[in-house]
Amino acid sequence: MKHFTVFFLGILLSGLAVAGECTIDLKYDIKVSSKALTVSNESGIIYEIQAGGLLAVKGEPIELDENQRALAEEYAGEVAVLVPQWITLVSSALTVAEKSLEVAFGAAFGEESAAMTKSAQAVASARERFESSSSAEDGVYEISVFAFNDMEGAFDEEFSEDLEDAIMASLGSVFIEIGKTLISSDADFDARMNDFAKRMDTMGEVLESMGEELGETAGELCSGMRKVQKLEQRIMKEIPELADYQLFVS
Repeated sequence: MKHFTVFFLGILLSGLAVAGECTIDLKYDIKVSSKALTVSNESGIIYEIQAGGLLAVKGEPIELDENQRALAEEYAGEVAVLVPQWITLVSSALTVAEKSLEVAFGAAFGEESAAMTKSAQAVASARERFESSSSAEDGVYEISVFAFNDMEGAFDEEFSEDLEDAIMASLGSVFIEIGKTLISSDADFDARMNDFAKRMDTMGEVLESMGEELGETAGELCSGMRKVQKLEQRIMKEIPELADYQLFVS
């Protein structure tokens, strides 16, 4: 199972990994609404916590005391806050990445460059994975294990290598043009070099800005997930029927 690493953009955001250290796996599918938290897997519903802290495990009602019901209701409420927040923030992060990479590589290498095409394909693939495995309709929010844990799949080692090759190829094209200018008697080599330097500066500034925006997203996600995970540890101790169904795993 892949980790849900908040900075799922691999090579482009590797320098920001320190700020996104919460690597938490989701073990089951989640559905939340104002009425209930439902946790399930491919075999069906594992447990459900309804309003008021009413708990059922594999269809069997579990008798809880007042404190246990209050804890169960609090936990369900926190998960109900986290899930739509996660969906919104990841969608926003994908949009930031898509627009930033388009501007950065377009300015540096041109709109038809290999680097721009490859990065656009990868972000589109990540968005397709995400949208096919999560939903937010009529106050009901769902996240599958696949959506939570496999987002970085579109930005894996193979993608990193392909993107690096694409960037190097794009750079090679730029250097060829500069080389032609150098050997041309009527070419302005200094002007070409200055233009190239400006393009590289623009790319760096855009990617840095993207990193800062995604860093803020990482902080929000990490904070929410850590809070829910701590509460889950409590509920598993105080309600033994849930001890075997840890939802968030570090």
